[in-house]
Amino acid sequence: MNYGFIKTACASPDLKVADCAYNASKIIKESKNATKKGASIIVFPELSITGYTCGDLFFQRTLQKGAEDALKEIISATKSLNSIIFAGLPVARNEGLYNCAAVFFRGELLALIAKSYIPNYGEFYERRQFMPFSQETETQTVDFAGFMNIPFGTDILIQDQNYPELTIGCEICEDLWVPVPPSSRHILAGATVIANLSAGNEIIGKAGYRLDLVKSHSARSICAYLYAGAGKGESTQDMVFAGHNIIAENGTVLAQSQLFSGETVFGHIDAERLCQERRRTTSFGFSASNNTFNQDYAIIPVELISETKEE
Repeated sequence: MNYGFIKTACASPDLKVADCAYNASKIIKESKNATKKGASIIVFPELSITGYTCGDLFFQRTLQKGAEDALKEIISATKSLNSIIFAGLPVARNEGLYNCAAVFFRGELLALIAKSYIPNYGEFYERRQFMPFSQETETQTVDFAGFMNIPFGTDILIQDQNYPELTIGCEICEDLWVPVPPSSRHILAGATVIANLSAGNEIIGKAGYRLDLVKSHSARSICAYLYAGAGKGESTQDMVFAGHNIIAENGTVLAQSQLFSGETVFGHIDAERLCQERRRTTSFGFSASNNTFNQDYAIIPVELISETKEE
């Protein structure tokens, strides 16, 4: 990090639907490549460990266990990397199945962040398999992939203990498309960076709409927004995916991939500038101090930035 700048990456590696071991190998490879290029935050697509288009295979214990084992392998293989990584997988609990983002760093599973809004319209029937996680439900702890007491929920923030201006929240795909996204709560609770693990498909005009949505949300929220879209390997059944990756900051698109290219995109975000802009825009501070959302957040400290690294 230098004067508040931190390099980020959004990646859509090749995958095979329901082949967790293969997908894990691709995520590991891309994580190492992105870290070599200087990325400190890396975001992969929604359900990237299993693939999004598994349908009712998500109910199979073999796939659930395969995803959990693959996550364990990914965490172990990336423990030497100085990067916070987001990857998607299904998480089974007694009451149902959740679409989650696993957040891990230096060999530790930091959190499992669950999707709040499950689409069940048009070509989407995700509610058939997955449970929504209500914002009224408090953050819980679970044991998963060999790790104990891991925060599980939506109101979870990852914060650098040496540079608290770098605070990261997360939402998943459809969460961004609703009138009040979970990220709006995260922003008012202090998040300067939002990761979105997505599996948005392609129809005519949707890529442009998606880009405008990410860009405008980053502007209204005065945040950096990291959007990783599912790649072309998900193009099964009746949907087409293009791996649309976008990095935006306060209304400016820093990077986006060409559709169907499989391109990993990189962008330097400026956490210091975002904080200064929020202070300058006094209406933002008023909104934060007067919001009525639940403020009972789990704050997970990390040391991504060393105290002596900044110049």
